[in-house]
Amino acid sequence: MNILTYLKKQKSTFAESPFNSVDALVLCWLAYFSFPDYLKSGESVALKDIVGRGILPEEKMYAEAYKLKTSKMFFKKLTESERFKTAELCDFVSEKDDELEKQFAAVCVKISENEYFLAFRGTDPSFTGWKEDFNLICRYPVPAQSAAAEYFAREAEKFPEANFYLGGHSKGGNLAEYSAAHADKSARRRIKAVYNFDGPGFIGEVCAESVIKIVPKSSFVGALLDRRNNFGIIKSRAFGFLQHDPFSWTVKGDDFVYLKKRTHSSVRIERAVNRWITELSFKERERVVELVYGALNTLDTKDFNVFFKTVYRQLPALYRQYRRLNAEDKTFFVLKIKRLQKLLVSK
Repeated sequence: MNILTYLKKQKSTFAESPFNSVDALVLCWLAYFSFPDYLKSGESVALKDIVGRGILPEEKMYAEAYKLKTSKMFFKKLTESERFKTAELCDFVSEKDDELEKQFAAVCVKISENEYFLAFRGTDPSFTGWKEDFNLICRYPVPAQSAAAEYFAREAEKFPEANFYLGGHSKGGNLAEYSAAHADKSARRRIKAVYNFDGPGFIGEVCAESVIKIVPKSSFVGALLDRRNNFGIIKSRAFGFLQHDPFSWTVKGDDFVYLKKRTHSSVRIERAVNRWITELSFKERERVVELVYGALNTLDTKDFNVFFKTVYRQLPALYRQYRRLNAEDKTFFVLKIKRLQKLLVSK
């Protein structure tokens, strides 16, 4: 069973059955969708009423989410779900700025009287979104982190009597943690839990309380820049990096299926990459990021969904860009990549 099956089988309301981690993941996925302007104006609309009120054409609504067919099915089941259909959405925000290298989106969900869930979007398919991800290793805070903290502050002020859950998948989980850690004392006291679903850690000091971090057994993204290792480890039906897909995560009853430890390869890659990052100075990290992003920017697409589908066509273009590097940049890049390769194969 996965979250799609959960939506069909979970019949109880939040009053009958407490909010849980699977519910949190379900609501986090809403942040990947785009919604009409009426949900940006402060108006609240129940999920069951959104379709009748009007939604965006599917090419716009699901443009920022991967797995279009699955996401469409997910939204339909969500609006029909006995548990979620009366939840109200409001204050949808979506911001992208190529110059600032910023990609941010969030939505507020009222799940019961004076209880709200703030869902933060993870990385969208745009090169801008991925560049901000790369910047996580060399800049702190990145613009989306600051935007997340501001978003929570606004919602906490708007609903002064409310308690909050915060959460996100991938980069969205990182944003949820950051926003909780940088909230004022009054808002922090009203946080019931912070959910980070396979999101990376931080290069700066972040101390958020009540964090529930959940990663699949072969996690890569969620293990980056995070030394805590007190994760909830869950079973996935996918293989390797594809386990980042939350639709592959196994659900039983009203919770995930948990495992005792991550795979050996996941731990080995995490240690190698984290060590490689820490060995680089901040200037070196930024240089690596700019070289990689500079090469990507020469391609005939600015969408990572398209890039991955046409990767064999794109590889020759990336190699040609590498050949065009000046001698100094080429030597620097090769040395750093060889060092990473050595760390990855060492025991």
